[in-house]
Amino acid sequence: MHKKNFLLFALIIWTLFVTILSLASLKALPKISTQNGDKYVHFIFYFVLTLLLILNIVNKTSLKNAIIISFLLAVFYGMVIELLQGVLTENRKPELADGLANTFGAFVATIVIAFNRKRLNFIK
Repeated sequence: MHKKNFLLFALIIWTLFVTILSLASLKALPKISTQNGDKYVHFIFYFVLTLLLILNIVNKTSLKNAIIISFLLAVFYGMVIELLQGVLTENRKPELADGLANTFGAFVATIVIAFNRKRLNFIK
């Protein structure tokens, strides 16, 4: 599988994974026992999502634009998912702290990419 196709496939699968886990009832799953542990999960979800978005967009535009577009898409997606939790689910509700964790994950991903831009050459 070509790298670009693999990255697109990974983005699609990750987005589905995040969507399903964000909107599904998770009563049967074990609780994360650390204080605010779910915020770490939110951070990781949106860190990876943003990385995958950047890696998929960078070949279509400049790195700077790819970072900006990816960050904005990830934050927007996170806000939509948080709102949908309040509308579509019975046992989940939107939380500002979750939205902040999502945004922070996206932001850190953009910083990681910005400081490692020379390593992005493997995609092209």
